[in-house]
Amino acid sequence: MNQTQKKSHSKRNIVITVIGVAIILISFVIIGYNYRFSIYSDSGSISIAPGYYYYIEIKLSSFSSNFFLIISFTASGGSGNDIRCYVMDSTNFINWENGNQAYAIYNSGQVTAAFATIHLQGSGTYYIVFDNTFSVFSYKFVSYSITAQTTLL
Repeated sequence: MNQTQKKSHSKRNIVITVIGVAIILISFVIIGYNYRFSIYSDSGSISIAPGYYYYIEIKLSSFSSNFFLIISFTASGGSGNDIRCYVMDSTNFINWENGNQAYAIYNSGQVTAAFATIHLQGSGTYYIVFDNTFSVFSYKFVSYSITAQTTLL
């Protein structure tokens, strides 16, 4: 093999190696973006008195800024078998709790059951609120399941 053939063969190997590494890196990026890791999970049953609410605080901090909150719940009690569910960040939760104007990332409305996947825009403290403040006489019994997930990137 002469000197020109060795250089040509060497350049081809470098190009093939670079292309192979690029394909592997791109694959990891695609898989990492689409694969969700569970970072929080909770389920249970609660009883909420008329005129009251129950909240769950979740602190999300990770190398990711891409979070998903998956909530499933059912309510029973009273004539409507209903409850309201909100998801709020800490600022809006404090405002809501004090009767001030607040923005809910998720608002189920007054329902018996719901399932929702909520995209959260970053790390921080979030509150899932089961609200029975609209009820004057009826206790509400709520069964819930909550999972927080993040992607690799």
